[in-house]
Amino acid sequence: MIYERPFVQSWGTVRAFLEQFFPRQFTPRISSVSNDWRVQKLINLIDSDPASIRWNLDQICKQLQLCMSGRQARRLFKTHTGIGIKQYAKKKRLEMAAQQLRATEAPVKAIAVDAGYRHVGNFTRSFLKHFRVSPVEFRRIWRRSDVTA
Repeated sequence: MIYERPFVQSWGTVRAFLEQFFPRQFTPRISSVSNDWRVQKLINLIDSDPASIRWNLDQICKQLQLCMSGRQARRLFKTHTGIGIKQYAKKKRLEMAAQQLRATEAPVKAIAVDAGYRHVGNFTRSFLKHFRVSPVEFRRIWRRSDVTA
């Protein structure tokens, strides 16, 4: 039996450790070839206010004058970013909520509504799936890290 020495990685401070698991910002995988103006317009629309978008993509395409159907827009977006348009918007909404949890003392329910969720249960479920901790626990972890950092 050959024993190999385990690899140990030092992450430094508690904040650096937490940032490994809770990234501050999601950036889509946009290759240099994907400088498609239509994808950029969709990304800019979602980034401007991810919580307020209502999902009739055909109307959004007409509003942005993209000259394409919603189905074509979905395919184009996924081809260029590697992620579906609804998944991208959901991640943006959750990251916006995480930022509010870190920076404010607002109740989780108010943050859920600001993020575009009608029911707190749906928000908590999505947050838990994305960050692997509940919103309340996320806030508690960040408060603890601010005290120790």
